[in-house]
Amino acid sequence: MAAVQTRRKRKLGQFLNALRKRAGKTEIDYHALTRKTQSTLSRMENGYISPSWTELSALLALYGASDDERREAEALWEDAKQDSTRLANAAAYTPEARTYARQEADATEVRTIEMIVIPGLLQTAAYAAAIRLAGRRFVDTAVSVEQAVAALASRQRRLPGLTLHAVIDEAALHRVVGGPEVMVAQLSHLLDMSKQSNITIQVIPFGAGAYGTMSGGGATALLFEEGDPSTVYLEYAGGGKWVDNPADVEKYLLHFDDMAGEVALPPKDSASLISELATALKET
Repeated sequence: MAAVQTRRKRKLGQFLNALRKRAGKTEIDYHALTRKTQSTLSRMENGYISPSWTELSALLALYGASDDERREAEALWEDAKQDSTRLANAAAYTPEARTYARQEADATEVRTIEMIVIPGLLQTAAYAAAIRLAGRRFVDTAVSVEQAVAALASRQRRLPGLTLHAVIDEAALHRVVGGPEVMVAQLSHLLDMSKQSNITIQVIPFGAGAYGTMSGGGATALLFEEGDPSTVYLEYAGGGKWVDNPADVEKYLLHFDDMAGEVALPPKDSASLISELATALKET
């Protein structure tokens, strides 16, 4: 199985990278100690793989780690060992989406801006199935719709312990995905979810005009984990891309705040709009 970058492995890798640079050690020193390649060191320090316990001890000695640093590294190693969050129906995910789902499983807060569809964590099963069928050119046809929907349901089970703030373009609410009955149920589900204390839903109305991430055409998800830097995931058809550069992450954080505070309707007004659209659709 291909190595997957995870936040806990990355935290360990970043810690070891800092120790190595402080000690003035290079890839050559790493190779001399472990007989492993520069590529292996890079994958370890970027959170794709973890060192063995024996290798960790050798590296800490090479880097001159203090007792406190050694204890911290060992704690990070133990965390990383538990990092392989088991995903139900993992084959239903693209490699990029699989990595995102693992990161989401560790997050304490998710903020997302969606321009085209309802955010996955808030989708009903019927709505998700319709989306899956419509995207057949970009998905693995060996994975059934049922498997894909089950994989999404496994992510949604984390919602009670997750703080979610979703900003949704009004266009996503008007698009009748799966037919009127499916869409009415989806809008009703949004209203139910908006009543949960840990979930905030806001709608960007048509009257708001242009806004910053429109040109991207996909979803922007910001993940937060206590004690770890926030990170951004940009989703597009068939894949996605991580943004880790602190300056770029800060731009997305500020942009989200702009959208939520200045462009989107307040949560109460958003709920009213969703309710109006559901009522109108029922009457068609």
